[in-house]
Amino acid sequence: MDMVLESAGNNRGELESVLQHYKGDSLKYQAACYLIEHMPGCYAYNDPRIDSLKVLKWLAVQKGEGAWLDSVKRIWDSFSYSSMPKVYDVEVITADYLIEHIDHAFEVWDSRPWVKYYTFEDFCRYVLPYRVGNEPLESWRKLYYDRYVQAIDSMYGGSDIVEAAQAIRTKFLNDNFAWDTNFSLPHFGACYLLDHRAGICRESCDFTVYLFRSLGIPVATDCYLSSPQTNGPHSWTILKDTTGMLVPFWLVETDVKRGGSDGRPKGKVFRREYWGKMEDVTSEYFGKNKAEIKVTCPSGIDDVYLCVFSCSRYTAVDKARLQGGKVTFYDLEPGIWFLPMYKEKDRRNLLPAGYAFSLNKEGEVKSYIPDTLQRRRAVLQRKYSFNAHLKEVLSRMSGSRIEGSWWADFRHSIWLGSLDDSIRTNRIEIFPSSEPVLRYLKLRATPLRYTAEVAEIEVYEAGTGRKLPLKFLDIPAAISVKHAANMMVDGDVLSYYEAAEEGEQTLSFDLKNEYRIGKVVFIPRNDDNFIYPGDEYELFYQDGINGWKSLGRQIAVTYGLEYNNIPSGALLWLRDLTRGREEQLFVVTEDGRQKFL
Repeated sequence: MDMVLESAGNNRGELESVLQHYKGDSLKYQAACYLIEHMPGCYAYNDPRIDSLKVLKWLAVQKGEGAWLDSVKRIWDSFSYSSMPKVYDVEVITADYLIEHIDHAFEVWDSRPWVKYYTFEDFCRYVLPYRVGNEPLESWRKLYYDRYVQAIDSMYGGSDIVEAAQAIRTKFLNDNFAWDTNFSLPHFGACYLLDHRAGICRESCDFTVYLFRSLGIPVATDCYLSSPQTNGPHSWTILKDTTGMLVPFWLVETDVKRGGSDGRPKGKVFRREYWGKMEDVTSEYFGKNKAEIKVTCPSGIDDVYLCVFSCSRYTAVDKARLQGGKVTFYDLEPGIWFLPMYKEKDRRNLLPAGYAFSLNKEGEVKSYIPDTLQRRRAVLQRKYSFNAHLKEVLSRMSGSRIEGSWWADFRHSIWLGSLDDSIRTNRIEIFPSSEPVLRYLKLRATPLRYTAEVAEIEVYEAGTGRKLPLKFLDIPAAISVKHAANMMVDGDVLSYYEAAEEGEQTLSFDLKNEYRIGKVVFIPRNDDNFIYPGDEYELFYQDGINGWKSLGRQIAVTYGLEYNNIPSGALLWLRDLTRGREEQLFVVTEDGRQKFL
């Protein structure tokens, strides 16, 4: 404590005033000590441009992507807050701020029926903190409490903390949260998020932590640094249950329930402490285990890094000391592909130290050693994992019907085909059996509780194979300009039309003349990571310390790539050399199927 008070400089008196204020209250004094002792690592960035960018972000949320000129966005895209001045809490925080914060935290906590199930340490870690990251210092507890307590308490008055948390989520869903990825900024802050609920998973988790802690519910934010299945980091919230069990959820996507899971592979999981520490909590999700790995490194190398691979990039998620040609990594998610790597002296690049490996649920290590004497054949259809979210998006239009007619009012219509109930591709081709002569086309979209989402719709003339022009006849209103009707005919499979209303919708098109219809192509909203004709691809396999070895390049002529020379047991990576960056690792099964995580 003395070192912290010394580091406060001229602000030392404010911290001492807090300690003096609580001298006669043992628990509040301990709480004040907890906050002050962790204060040296707490700071906020100080630059007026950060506030300007917050305004621009919210403008984009309200008015869409066209809220500012591209030239303005280019200027701000180069802005980096990491070099901005830092204001350390220990040097500026006031006694009044800390006392108000501590008193309100205790007042709400002591009023909750579940408090008897928790330790004082639980309270300090999951309820008491006055910040979540590097956001501005603000008095937020009473603001959030006053905004939400009456609505939440009226929805649920019981003592089950999980049900109380779910009631909060139900209320929150009515308030909505806007997804926005523009600009890189530090944590936004509680006061901003209270009325500007927008950002990425980090911001939604920050809002959740402010809200739940203000209501006396113990929560924290967990994360992974890089996804072993998709791309980039992700954060979610954990609630500490009265049984000591941790209940993970993401307020914008998943219910709060015991035993719930978002289904995302994680590899390694970390808990973000408000003073900047990242604690490895993987064992709380997958139990304790260890993997002893043989590695080969140059002399002088002491540490080996545990890495996950995503989109041509390695991310180190752990490290271990090299001992006798081996390293031991602890607490790993079973079934995840990891790669041991090292860094050369004075260099930042990660280099392979051995073969990729995974750990099964029984704790057995499997190394992916390519057998070049045993080759497999496979037809590759994707370069990126087919994750649960993509499957859901593709399946939203399942069961929809395509019809044709000679009349604009479709008084008589011909069934041309239906979209499969289990869509697993981004290109559905329908060949009408009789090649009927038609002028009008109708898509009866049945996305149930979702909105209709269409990336492209194309009609081809029988005999000539000519793509026919489509005129919009009757299209339901779009949810925004970004997802307007013209997105269905712009030739871009990543842009898509989205209806404003949920449920069944009818989209009608005019071919402007009568044609004999040979084929109708429907492309649902998708990620464009399927094999695309005309793109050049290269397949690699991981060969231990030799790194990635090529199995040859191909220019796709269909929607699949055939390779006959894949080493058995190898971990593979398919690159699209023409465009895109989303690529992920996979293996080929004995029957020649791609298997991603």
